[in-house]
Amino acid sequence: MTSTAFLVFYRFKTMSKGEAEKAKDEWHNLKNGLPSGIELVGEYTHAWGTEYNGFLLFESDSADSFLDWWSKFKDNIRWYVEQTHTIAARRR
Repeated sequence: MTSTAFLVFYRFKTMSKGEAEKAKDEWHNLKNGLPSGIELVGEYTHAWGTEYNGFLLFESDSADSFLDWWSKFKDNIRWYVEQTHTIAARRR
């Protein structure tokens, strides 16, 4: 079966301590509620050599299902993530 990987770089907005705690709690809930067929394979901080705070590595059985979910996900994180950059690749 062919799967698709998504490398997602992210940069946080500047937040107060309270906002950072709220974002941390929301992120925990979001990543524990991923839809079937989408897996968070890796969560990395400090993307040295880039302007990003870190990156996420997702794998999905279907690129379409990931992209359908991703737009909803971005709406949820938009208040604390100011920028993302996504790279997609297919596994043979």
